[in-house]
Amino acid sequence: MPRLSAAVATAIVMLLALIAHPGTSSFAQAVASATTTLTAVPTATATPIAGQNTQAVAYQINPAHTGAAQLPSLVAPLVQKWAFSPGGALSYPIVAQGRVFVSVANPTSGTRLYALDENTGQVSWGPTELGGTYWWSASAFDAGQLFVVNYSGLLRAFDAQGGTLLWSTQLPGQSSFTSPPTALQGTVFVGGAGSGGTLYAVSEMNGAVLWTAAVLNGDASSPALSDDGVFVSYTCPNVYKFDRSLATALWHFGPSGCSGGGGRTPVYYQGRLYVRDATSKPSGSVLDSQTGALVGSYSAGPAPAVAGSQRYALTGQTLSAVDLQTGATVWTFGGDGTLSSAPIVVNQQVYVGATSGNLYALDANTGRIVWTTAVGSGIPAPDEQNVSQPLTGLNAGDGLLVVPAGNLLVAYAAPPPSTPTPLPTFTSTPTATATPSITPTSTPSVAPTSTPTATRTPHASKGHH
Repeated sequence: MPRLSAAVATAIVMLLALIAHPGTSSFAQAVASATTTLTAVPTATATPIAGQNTQAVAYQINPAHTGAAQLPSLVAPLVQKWAFSPGGALSYPIVAQGRVFVSVANPTSGTRLYALDENTGQVSWGPTELGGTYWWSASAFDAGQLFVVNYSGLLRAFDAQGGTLLWSTQLPGQSSFTSPPTALQGTVFVGGAGSGGTLYAVSEMNGAVLWTAAVLNGDASSPALSDDGVFVSYTCPNVYKFDRSLATALWHFGPSGCSGGGGRTPVYYQGRLYVRDATSKPSGSVLDSQTGALVGSYSAGPAPAVAGSQRYALTGQTLSAVDLQTGATVWTFGGDGTLSSAPIVVNQQVYVGATSGNLYALDANTGRIVWTTAVGSGIPAPDEQNVSQPLTGLNAGDGLLVVPAGNLLVAYAAPPPSTPTPLPTFTSTPTATATPSITPTSTPSVAPTSTPTATRTPHASKGHH
C-alpha cells in the first residue's frame, strides 16, 4: 500500500476530526487541543532511509536504533579533531548536515542547545534555551530540520543550518516526556507519560499532531521505525507496533494486568525487534516484528548494537558479540573493567566507552583491540530511568565519532592523509660527450696479378722431299 505523505495524512486527520465534531471551529479543538506556534514552513525534501546511513540522526545513530553505520572514511586508529566543554552534562549528539547538535544541562533546571561546526567544534549557533522542568531534552534530525523535545513536552523544530525556530508544539494530554524523538519522512514520533501514556505522530512540516495512541506507559522509549511500523517498549515489557501513517495498533506484546513507569528504547533489525526490561530475567526479549511473537531472549544493559550477523550487547561491564543465527557467543571483552556506554558499530569496528575515560575500538569479528585512547573524562552510562541529565551516548556520522564524556564533548576522525616529503631537487651537470676518435681505414693492398707464362707455339715440322 503506498505511504501517505505528511500533508495528506494531516488533511485526512483534520477531515475526520471535523466530521466527528461538527461543532468545533478548528483542527486544534477537534484533535486533543494541541497548541502549535508556526514560524515558517520548511521546503526541504525528507531524507530517504538510505541517505541516513552516513549521518547520526537519532539516539543510537538511526531511526531503527541499530547503533550501526557504514562510514568508509572513519576507520580506527583515529585522532582527536576537536573538543568542546560548555559546562554541564551532555546528551547524545546528532551529527548531520555539517553540524553536531548537543543538549547541555543547565545548573538549576532545563537544558540549552548548541549547534557546532563539524570541522572545528566552534559554535555555529546557540546556545538556545530549551526550558523544561528538569535537566532533560532530546533531539532527532530529518530533512534539514532538528526536532527537540523537553521534559515538559514542548516539541520544537529548528532550521539545522541557521538555528531559526520553524515551529513549536505543546504536546497535549501528558506531563512527563522522557522518550527521545525519532523523525523520518515527514513525521516526528515521540512518547509522553503522566496519566497512562501516549505515542504522538507530529507533522514535520508544521507541528500539527497527526495522531495519538494510548500505551502503557510512555516513558523512556524512543520510537524505533521499520518500513511498515513504529515500535515502542515499556515496563513488563509492554511492546507495541503501530502503523506509521494512522493510529492503528498492529500488535501488542505483554503480560496481562502488568504496567508501570519506565521503558527502554527498542532496536529493529531485519525482521526482529530487540527490547529490554529491567524487571525481566533475562533482561532482553527478541520479537518477530511482523507478529509480535517471542522468538528469543538475551541479556543487555544499554541498547545493543546490531550489524551484519552479530549482536553486540553490554551486560554489567562485559561486552559480548553473539551470532544472530546460532545464539553462540563469538567473543567477549572486559576492557579495564569499567565499560559503560551503549556500543556502536562503524564499518567492521565496535566502539565502547568506559567510566575510566577510556574509549575502545574493537575488531567486530574477533573482539581484538584495534585502538584505544583516553578521552579526558569519564564516559557515563546512559540513564534511561532518571531525568537528572539528558540521555547520553556515543554517535557517529559524517566521518566523525563524537563522544560525550562528563562535561566534555570530543570528536574523533581518521588522521589526515600524510603528505610525502618531497625529495631534494638536484641540478645535474651534464656529462661531456666524448668525440669519437676516427679509426683510420687501411687501404687494402692490391694482390699482384701474376703474368701468365707464354706458351711456346710449336714450329711446324718440315717434310722431306
